[in-house]
Amino acid sequence: MLDRTRSVLAKSGAVGADAPGAQGLMLVRAWPTGAAYAWETRDQRLRRATVSDSVVGERACATRPLDPPVHPDRGVSGVATLFGNGWGRLFAADHQEVTAATCGDAPLEVRRVGTLADGSRTLYAVWFPDYTRGTIGLSLLHDGVTSETRFRLGDAGDRTCGEAA
Repeated sequence: MLDRTRSVLAKSGAVGADAPGAQGLMLVRAWPTGAAYAWETRDQRLRRATVSDSVVGERACATRPLDPPVHPDRGVSGVATLFGNGWGRLFAADHQEVTAATCGDAPLEVRRVGTLADGSRTLYAVWFPDYTRGTIGLSLLHDGVTSETRFRLGDAGDRTCGEAA
């Protein structure tokens, strides 16, 4: 399935000025009938798409390079909301690594998608069965020092991630 979705995307959604830069297509999430991808163009615009085995569905692109801007020190920024076999949030950690995530008191799977912005930004994704509101907790690592922060998911949905106890 992944070979097919990559091929569909490479032929119709990731071409010309919108083609991937050196890091190529980065898998955000795969499911039995498709996949979500992100990539950085040569001029450092972030693009994303969801793809079935025969068609590019949702497709979006930043209009400016490095949008949102890379934090000069460290920071976490929301990048996109993705739909496909559930609901996902794509976010960036600048100059640091996400080591764990929680939804309320429960561990939450966080996927490292890839590195952008000449190595200063790493994309991560979390996925839920449906719209989910509230915040998730993130454990971060930078130069051997750990820290904690909250990342806001949004306001839509019946499912809620609350504050960690």
